[in-house]
Amino acid sequence: MKMKHSAYIELNEELVKRYYEDRDYKQYKGYRLLAIDGSRIQLPNRESVIEEFGLAENGGKTIPMAMSSMAYDVLNRITVNTYFESYKTDERTLADRHLDKIRELTPGLKDIILMDRGYPSLYLFVRMQRLGYDFIVRCNDTSFIKEVTEFAQSDETDKILEINLITAQRRNHPPLKKLEERPARLILRVVKIKLAGGTTEYIISSLTDKTTFTKDTLKELYHLRWGEETYINFQKNVLEVENFSGKTPETIRQDYFAKILSGNIGSLMIEEAQNQIDEQARKNDRLKYDDYKINRSVATGLLKDEIIEMLLSPQNHWEVRYNKLVETIKRFTIPIIPNRHFDRKPKLINKYFLKKRKII
Repeated sequence: MKMKHSAYIELNEELVKRYYEDRDYKQYKGYRLLAIDGSRIQLPNRESVIEEFGLAENGGKTIPMAMSSMAYDVLNRITVNTYFESYKTDERTLADRHLDKIRELTPGLKDIILMDRGYPSLYLFVRMQRLGYDFIVRCNDTSFIKEVTEFAQSDETDKILEINLITAQRRNHPPLKKLEERPARLILRVVKIKLAGGTTEYIISSLTDKTTFTKDTLKELYHLRWGEETYINFQKNVLEVENFSGKTPETIRQDYFAKILSGNIGSLMIEEAQNQIDEQARKNDRLKYDDYKINRSVATGLLKDEIIEMLLSPQNHWEVRYNKLVETIKRFTIPIIPNRHFDRKPKLINKYFLKKRKII
């Protein structure tokens, strides 16, 4: 039995609200880190699907495609909000919708929004500041605004810019004209980041305190955005969001939003299993390695179909199935081998992990 796609959206929104209620989630200096990004989703080739979502050109061919946009908590691996729209929907338009929905679902939280170079927009910067967001956004040196171009051509590497929003050109800029009571100026910080290959990238931020948020800190926080890129790849190759059980627009939406919900519940279950593994490892001196982690790909592959079945099962059955699934994924661990040459995130032990079960 399947539910309407709107039911999966509502269930995920309720999960998100309850997850952040207790404030016992991973944060950076009191901030939640949310990456916003879009991706294209290939769809079945059916006339009704094409009419609903549109076609994209690929290698001289046209393929039915949708635009997916996601606001993703990179530290806690939770999809806070997602949209699934026609292929031609603009990513910045969806980002604007995310800003309102995030505040609706989780009011009062301190957020840093992370965005790639497709998103720089004076309109979005004003909107984010008005809604109380801070942000770190990558931009091009020449194709955004003249103030950034002038900075790129200078010897400076970290500068506070005062952007005039009421010049003749900007006064008539269509996105800015949508703003009610447009501010006269916008204060932004722009930094140059030298990459290992010798190229330079430019980051714009609202975080103007250079002591708390150094240039290196902005670089590190921006690169955490790759957690969302990794998760998008994870969605396509493990959750299989492009593998649809039907070929109608409604069935496609059902499958998509069911997998978003499944991915979030899977993250909570893996978090619970990981905390149990960590506790067992601390008490067992005979283990070959000090630390072990759940193999997320294997665990999610096992969980992706079971979770929805669990949710549709009678109330007195689902918790038994939940416990069995947690025990199952605990079997699929891999050792964390010391002195491997890759970054390890600091282990944050969540003593309240059992509360997460109550969210579901």
